[in-house]
Amino acid sequence: MNKILKITKMNRITYKLFWITSLILLAFALVMYLTLYFFLPTFYEQYKTDQLQTGIEEIIDKSKDLTFQDAIPLLDKYAQKNNAIIYLQDQDGRIIYSPTFSFTSSNSQGLAVLTPPATKGSLENSDNHSNSYNATIPIQFLNVNLTLVVFATFQPINEASQVLALFLPYISIIVIVIGLGSAYLYSRFITKPLIYINQGAQKMANLDFSEKIEVRSNDELAELSNSLNDMSVNLQHTMHDLKKANQQLKSDIEKERKIEQKRREFFSIVAHELKTPLTVMKGYLEGMIYNIGPYQNRDQYLKKNHQIIESMEQLVREILSMSKLEQHTFKLQLEEVNLSELINTITKDLEFFASQKDIQMIKQIGSHHLVYTDRVLLEKACKNIVHNAIMYSPHGEEVYITLTADSQQHIQVKVINTGVKIKEEDLQQIFEPFYRIEKSRNRNTGGSGLGLYIVKQVFETLSITYSFNNTEQGVQFLVTIPLSTK
Repeated sequence: MNKILKITKMNRITYKLFWITSLILLAFALVMYLTLYFFLPTFYEQYKTDQLQTGIEEIIDKSKDLTFQDAIPLLDKYAQKNNAIIYLQDQDGRIIYSPTFSFTSSNSQGLAVLTPPATKGSLENSDNHSNSYNATIPIQFLNVNLTLVVFATFQPINEASQVLALFLPYISIIVIVIGLGSAYLYSRFITKPLIYINQGAQKMANLDFSEKIEVRSNDELAELSNSLNDMSVNLQHTMHDLKKANQQLKSDIEKERKIEQKRREFFSIVAHELKTPLTVMKGYLEGMIYNIGPYQNRDQYLKKNHQIIESMEQLVREILSMSKLEQHTFKLQLEEVNLSELINTITKDLEFFASQKDIQMIKQIGSHHLVYTDRVLLEKACKNIVHNAIMYSPHGEEVYITLTADSQQHIQVKVINTGVKIKEEDLQQIFEPFYRIEKSRNRNTGGSGLGLYIVKQVFETLSITYSFNNTEQGVQFLVTIPLSTK
């Protein structure tokens, strides 16, 4: 039932056009029939009268130049053409000629004369007929003056009207069958492309662009189908762009949420990192103020407070450096850097720190490796890597620093510290801010936990790839620097 209602709803324009066309055709047929029935007799009578009068005027005009005998063919032609009774009378009222009668006598002028009673009576009766034409007109010939009498009946057209009325039921059946059939075919022919276009438009409204609307014609329907197809293509592209933009927006929102979450975690950790040394300093100072126990030795605890302040200063410096990298307004100071000289400078600065742990730094670097980058940032990152390698290596171990050009496009810096391994779960999080393998967070056994995070930020800013993993010798930090051009 629902399917039937749906089909009916979809094709209602066909039904509407069918009934409108049927009513128009039936109304037109009815108007034509009524026009024929009521106006045809009057129109025919007027037409016939005008034709009879025109013919009479033509005979009278031509008879002036003809004798009676010469004019007889005109009279015969007129009577035959107009289906009229025509005869000529002399001054005494006797019929001297008619195509309808025979003549047996002659008058004083030698003209044949016939006055048949039956025929004359019939003519007199016809004079009183209400639906006929009767004219008596004098006519002049070269040899005689006579009277022309013309009679014509209009009865056949009245009979035709009566027959038309009797034939009405049959005409009605034929008109209804032809009208309804023509209306059905016409409505189907006209509405079929419209229904097809409507179905396609409904699919487009439901965002189904799998099929195109194809109407093979050169009219407005073809233009409409082409416009709908163009709209479908444009809508598909727009939806695709919107979908991509929406996905990008979701991705950006998700990234912003993660950044905001990390920012909150970062500031929470920073607050914790600053709170602990401040609490210790406060305890030292209070003990010194009130001369409590060992705190009476002020020089010793002032020195410890100074050390704590220095570590806090270093932490704040690292936080500011990291914050500077995250700003959108930060601009790199690019220049040509001799990487070999840079590594030598870093190892020279850290020689004293390595000697305190009896750690030997073994370098394998060439004399001339140039890169185009930000010298300050690259030096900071590389120094943190070498410093961490020394800090987390046991006493008496070795730190290998190798600098090689693996191709014409990259230079690799490899730092390996021996005698130590890092757990896999720690490798996954070691670049997170404030993450430390040593959980006690003792500054004597480790740093602030920002060193490798700063290294990560610097390398990402400079588009440098890096990796950190365990090897047979120990822990390896591999850096690949592209040879960027100016």
